Amino acid sequence: MGTFFKRNDFRTDYKKRPNDEYKALYEKLDEETKQKFARRRTWILTGVIALVFILIIVLAVTGKGTGKARSAGMILGGSERVTINCLGDSITKGTAGQMTYPSVLKEELSKVVNADITVNNYGDEEGFAGNTTYKKMNEACDIAILLYTFENYRTGSDPEGILEANVDGLSHQGTLVYLVSYPYAEEAGEKNAVTAANQYIAKVAKDKNILLLDANAYFKGVINSGQKEEDLFEEDGIHLTEKGYELLGTFIAEGLLADAGMN
Repeated sequence: MGTFFKRNDFRTDYKKRPNDEYKALYEKLDEETKQKFARRRTWILTGVIALVFILIIVLAVTGKGTGKARSAGMILGGSERVTINCLGDSITKGTAGQMTYPSVLKEELSKVVNADITVNNYGDEEGFAGNTTYKKMNEACDIAILLYTFENYRTGSDPEGILEANVDGLSHQGTLVYLVSYPYAEEAGEKNAVTAANQYIAKVAKDKNILLLDANAYFKGVINSGQKEEDLFEEDGIHLTEKGYELLGTFIAEGLLADAGMN
């Protein structure tokens, strides 16, 4: 490398020298050494650019460190541990000692997915969308299931913007989000409110381009096939029996597995 890297005073102290002195020392180098120095600098710069480019590709594919959520296939088919948070109202929380759809979801996924699966139930019995925000989660997750806003419509509290904000917040964390519609009986006492909630949920799913698991349509199909409504719903036509929870949890699990290409 000529005399350039043999000059310890230049090699170790050039960063401390004034710019003019640095230039003066550089000009004293022979042309061959200058060219070698320039080539080395070019190779270093090229290497740094290549590493940054590769890192960008890796982050874009995995979603790590970015606002991009990983796909269901990457999560359920390629992870050792999977955490799923279920955010919702009393439909999600269930009654103490009763089967819930999150518990069924874990059981059904564990039959197919080769991973350690944790399903957290963040259902809030008061039910308002403000009580079910993702900010109340105490554990990050790979997948979030959102099923709420009925209580807001039932009490006349406008939930506009709440689902959107939660979808954006979770997606920014790299979480894969699914929305679920409310199944309900034809004679449900709060039919208008649950219908409005489902319309809002469907709109957000479309606007945010995320998958809607239409549990209401699924339940109607099961009922049309001969299943009795009273076997699936409590007296209010909205809260579920254990059979209803089993059906809902299985339906959501099948939706996730289908999205992952694992069904």
